[in-house]
Amino acid sequence: MTDLSLVRRHVMLGAAGAATLAATVSPPPAAAAVPPQQGANPPRFHRLKIGDVEVTTLLDGAMQGTNENIQRFFPDSRPEEIVPLRARAFAIEAGLHQPVGAYLLNTGRNLALIDCGGHSSFIPTTGGTIAALRAAGYTPEQVDTVLLTHIHPEHALGLSYDGTTRNFPNAEVVVTQIDHQFWTDPSMESRVPQGQRFIEAGRRAIRPYSSGPGGGRIRTVEMREGLEVIPGVFMVPAPGHTPGHVSFRLTSQNQTMLIWGDIAHQMVIQLARPRWRVGVDVDSAMGVESRVRTLEMLAAEGILMGGVHVPWPGFGRVIRDGEGFLYVPRPAQFT
Repeated sequence: MTDLSLVRRHVMLGAAGAATLAATVSPPPAAAAVPPQQGANPPRFHRLKIGDVEVTTLLDGAMQGTNENIQRFFPDSRPEEIVPLRARAFAIEAGLHQPVGAYLLNTGRNLALIDCGGHSSFIPTTGGTIAALRAAGYTPEQVDTVLLTHIHPEHALGLSYDGTTRNFPNAEVVVTQIDHQFWTDPSMESRVPQGQRFIEAGRRAIRPYSSGPGGGRIRTVEMREGLEVIPGVFMVPAPGHTPGHVSFRLTSQNQTMLIWGDIAHQMVIQLARPRWRVGVDVDSAMGVESRVRTLEMLAAEGILMGGVHVPWPGFGRVIRDGEGFLYVPRPAQFT
């Protein structure tokens, strides 16, 4: 057989073998379909113990301001100061972003909420408190007390979205007499920096608890240091943001925690510059005094704290940092 014949024979055999192999090898299976993205986060909560008291943070949502609003919110600020403070926090959102939360206390005697979030009808990205409450294993009917730091919509509108329905049908609402009068007295309307929309939302929140079946469910109290509003929970006056704005101090088994409303909205900025006025405070000078006094107390005592606009999961401590302060978050833990 010539060399050329051998080459042709090998080529023919190779082609036949390839055809046989192709006929016996199955095609690769089709790739599994990628599941769809899940969208929004589920209701969120996180809890810990302060002595015998179970404290659960409930994430209501968030608020987002525009860049143009920064100067109005912090009238003492300058852009060259704001930029490095935001960079220090690796802030990626435009404007002023802040979470909205609430705190549920199970003391063994009471199931109490400190503030109760807002509603999407007022701020579209709020209104998740009741869903988070249910996810945490409780129902709105089980809440017996709502302690309001003040009657701003993202703190109080969770009480009633429509001005008729009691979202917490068995709860007593506790608020300072000063704040209640401020938000219900028509002669005070001109003093509200945020305007009529805020006023109407605040009044809508508390209206069903003021009257109706079962009588009034609002208990107004004097604004007094150390007033025990429910067993184990004590008032800490912090006026300025509103005239009757307060914080609450929880004490159990020699452990303590402070929960504030709006001592600070922007933790990095306001703790670094605690003496900057806030443009949405009713009395901005008094608001500065309350903020500095609260931060100094927390730094001196080293106690745990939380706040409605504190970054999730809403527990941390305050330490001194030069002429200002620094927030040190407590990481989410299993125990």
